[in-house]
Amino acid sequence: MNINLFRLALERLRPSDWEHFEHLCSDFLVAEFGSLRTMAHPSGDGGRDSELFSSESQALIAAQYSLAKDWRSKVRQTAKRLAEEHPEVRILVYMSNQQIGGQVDDLKKELLQNGLMLDQRDQNWFLERPLTGAVRESAAYELIDRIAKPYLSSEGVIDKPTSPLTSGEARAALVYLGLQWQDDIAEKGLTKLSFDALVRAALRRTHSDCRMSRHQIHEAVLSALPTAEQEPTLRQVDRAIARLTKRFIRHWQKEDEFCLAYEERQRILTRLADKETEESDFYSTVARHCDVCLADIQGSQERDVDDLAARIPRVLEHLLLRRGEAFVSAVLTNNLDRLGVKELGDIIFADITSHPPDSGIVQYYPTIVTTAIQTLLGEASSSTYTYLRRLANSYTLLSFLNQTPDVQSATRKLFSHGTVWVDTTVLLPLIAEHLEEDEKLRRFTEVFSSCRNAGIELRVTSGILQEVDAHMNLALTSSQFQPGSWRGRIPYLYYQFLHTGRPPAEFRKWLSLFRGSERPVDDLAQFLHDVFGMKRQDIGEEARRVPDELRWATDRLWTEAHTSRRRRNAQQIDEATTRKLVQHDVETYLGVVALRQAEDVTELGYRHWLLTLDRTAWEIRDRLKNEFRNETPQSPLLSLSFLLNNMTFGPSRSQVGKEGELALPLILDIEMSESLPYDIIKIAAQVRHDNEGLPEYVIRRKVRDEIDRARRRRGCVGYSSMFDPEEMGQLVEE
Repeated sequence: MNINLFRLALERLRPSDWEHFEHLCSDFLVAEFGSLRTMAHPSGDGGRDSELFSSESQALIAAQYSLAKDWRSKVRQTAKRLAEEHPEVRILVYMSNQQIGGQVDDLKKELLQNGLMLDQRDQNWFLERPLTGAVRESAAYELIDRIAKPYLSSEGVIDKPTSPLTSGEARAALVYLGLQWQDDIAEKGLTKLSFDALVRAALRRTHSDCRMSRHQIHEAVLSALPTAEQEPTLRQVDRAIARLTKRFIRHWQKEDEFCLAYEERQRILTRLADKETEESDFYSTVARHCDVCLADIQGSQERDVDDLAARIPRVLEHLLLRRGEAFVSAVLTNNLDRLGVKELGDIIFADITSHPPDSGIVQYYPTIVTTAIQTLLGEASSSTYTYLRRLANSYTLLSFLNQTPDVQSATRKLFSHGTVWVDTTVLLPLIAEHLEEDEKLRRFTEVFSSCRNAGIELRVTSGILQEVDAHMNLALTSSQFQPGSWRGRIPYLYYQFLHTGRPPAEFRKWLSLFRGSERPVDDLAQFLHDVFGMKRQDIGEEARRVPDELRWATDRLWTEAHTSRRRRNAQQIDEATTRKLVQHDVETYLGVVALRQAEDVTELGYRHWLLTLDRTAWEIRDRLKNEFRNETPQSPLLSLSFLLNNMTFGPSRSQVGKEGELALPLILDIEMSESLPYDIIKIAAQVRHDNEGLPEYVIRRKVRDEIDRARRRRGCVGYSSMFDPEEMGQLVEE
């Protein structure tokens, strides 16, 4: 039995399905209580849906079946009625299709004080027991056949209100592209994978008594891809039909009609159930984020929770669509750009305009949605992450197919083997991940591990290493200040350290993992080489080979950027420090440009790249283009999103593999954005003081929880962000 089919059946139960749930509950209880007698009837049941009699005919145990979402109110009402009409009852077995879990503990204590023990049997209780007896197994399969399979065969599984796609066929194509992506091996060509999915989507409602002609399949696929080239698209459709015939689809040659094979329909239903389960987990996670954010906003109401629970998935899907379209545009036009927090803000405001909320706190909506999406992307559970990863890949494939039927050929121009140079804004999060004890949660580390597996070489310059060392010195200094006495930004590494709940006194020891006191820069280089295979290589000489006019303009723009940044943050302008930072940025940017001069390829096929999270670098790239026009050399900048998509869809896809791909983050450019409270040091110190004497692991947990609450609170109610990767360059200011 596929347990997700049973779970979907439980979740899709509606009040009108009450009799189906009654039969399920009775069959699941009869193995445990053979004397169970159902008492439910339209005129009312005195607070009981069923009653269990003892051998002396004393009703000590009452069992209630309920589909109520508000299970707390239902249990309290039942307990009250039992106390009035059946005071002899001492145990209430509450059967529910809802997920209750530990949320019921306080209610159990409340009822126990009145002499009634509550034995809740929720969705998880059912899911753990369908194979514990023939009667239970049969009841579970019956519910699956009555509830889950009809829903999965309907268009309800396709037509989601959160989708930005307007065509039903396009939405079906999106779903089936996601299923196909997960099912097929990484070595299979993207074009074959895509059109196999499109044909399955077109045939989704077919069976031997309800077939589709070849012409109807053509029309369905063209409807899903409104901007695709018709003739080459239909050639690919016919090739997919030929591949799938006999094993996955049946062909009536005389009529030239087709339908999905029975086994294939059943397999797809199972995969759709898995998708629905992941989607359900995702929506539950969104709802929890909404509850947390709104708890600190005065004037919020229940309708705000409902609105945001629908708005956040809708915004996120628009973001994933735009991300896919941006990547495809870059591949087809050789014009690489990035998608960051600003673009997310544009999507949020557009959604508020097109779906105006009935709310008294609409001014908080942009920050609430942004905070929730950043948290979802950065802290997703395994189920939610799989759901979002499939959705992101599906939108990207659909964007490709709308532009070209030969997806495989379009992605061949992407680089497979190259050299990626990293700057400080990338190295600091990479180092900070070593605070995470669970290696599976080190997302940046997974990125660079996948790069190495794909044959990509990693490089760092001495100047960048000096910046990292300077940041560590600043972070160490801030750790030695008394709570409340530090002024200015909390250095990134020190913030990440505090977020683990560890005491400030241990920060120096943690830094010693990466460097010593005598030759810290050399130590950092050795650490990066040993752990990530990253080699130190200076390219200052190469940077001086570019034309003087370009070098002078780049120097001027970086100088203006650093000076403006310090003024904006009310920092004292240190000319020597600013000059050093400018020199590092100019050498890295122009050094990579110079290394490319010997290469004669398109922008996407270059071997040398500069990976950065600093928005300023992208702004300077655009200003150089405006100044030099056609004489501007191709930009060396690479965004994390593009790098991740390159490994997912490019020539190195087979080297990364399915397991490696699932370990990659989604949109790090946006995930990295956080709202940090200025008083983070005071918060950590106060929690430690208040919990003095408790075990260290308990204190750490309490510190982490309080910092998380503060971060969500600041983010949700619109406090200024202290760390925004749109301004990642500020991390290296000394």
